[in-house]
Amino acid sequence: MTQVRLSRILSLMKEMKIQAIALNAGSNLKYLTGLDFHLSERPVILLITMNGQTALFFPNFERAKAESSLIELELYPYSEDPETWVDALRHATLSLHLGNHKIAVPPESMRFLELDLLRQAIGHQNFISSAALLKELLVYKDSDEIDHIKKAISIAESAIEALISETLSGQSESAVANKLVIKLLELGSAPELPFNPIIASGPNSANPHAVPGDRLIQEGDIVVIDWGATAGGYISDITRTFQIGPVDQRFQQISEIVLQANLTGRNQAQPGIRASLVDSVTRKIITDAGYGAYFTHRTGHGIGMLAHEEPYISESSETILSPGMVFTVEPGIYIPGAGGIRIEDNVLITSDGSLTLTGLPRELRSIK
Repeated sequence: MTQVRLSRILSLMKEMKIQAIALNAGSNLKYLTGLDFHLSERPVILLITMNGQTALFFPNFERAKAESSLIELELYPYSEDPETWVDALRHATLSLHLGNHKIAVPPESMRFLELDLLRQAIGHQNFISSAALLKELLVYKDSDEIDHIKKAISIAESAIEALISETLSGQSESAVANKLVIKLLELGSAPELPFNPIIASGPNSANPHAVPGDRLIQEGDIVVIDWGATAGGYISDITRTFQIGPVDQRFQQISEIVLQANLTGRNQAQPGIRASLVDSVTRKIITDAGYGAYFTHRTGHGIGMLAHEEPYISESSETILSPGMVFTVEPGIYIPGAGGIRIEDNVLITSDGSLTLTGLPRELRSIK
């Protein structure tokens, strides 16, 4: 499959007239080579030219890993002495005859460390963004990728059911988050979770990206749980909202509004539809109910090897939804000082519609 991906990126480079691309450690490099290098003080740079030449610049002690690449790579290892790194990288760039060609780099992940090494090795700073190319390459998931996402969803859903079968009341948010992590790992998630679970109780649930803290979950609380698992390098991202015993009646009403918004957004998601329309119809439900000011984020985002990627389901998005795209639909209403409700599902665009991959109940469920 990686050879197909390499062919695809070369085709896109020719189409977009990109002479060379540089990728550093992370999901983009793993997607193309199968090599799982992590960002660290030791740089890793993959160079690919339009005509298919490759060069991998990497620390010598990781040679065995580099040699396991799923595509053919010319290897340029470097020693532990940083003073030698520029020369090692220069050998790689000279072998590719980069000259004064512009080099495309991912704007959201390429660091100054790698850019500066490239500048010194090549002698110029002709860098351009590879965002459009990577979007076109990564946004369409093949059947294997979709299977991995489905597996990540299955693990995540099993973990949350196991968690809420136990008593959460009286425990701190952080303790519950730790328990959820353990259950995710026990049920088969890869150790590198897509993000740290959010456990937000009571007034903290009004913060969409709350960090679990020392607050004890108690009777009468709304509890927002946002979590995911990783399988085969791909992730899930789900949110459900729970109540601990009886809660303020208005949250029942708010939950029904958010549920309707969630359903409307998922139903609107179809091939040929602009992503911004999914956002607008979802937002309209909440706005018409009088809570527009309390829906403070976009409706969703793509998921894949990363927890946030294209397509973004926002009012400004010009993306046309197409088969193979996988993203979240996650409307929410957040009342400062009181609490919030969010319902997040993972949706796949198919050839003739869409498929909601997540299946957990979406109503405000009462737990202990």
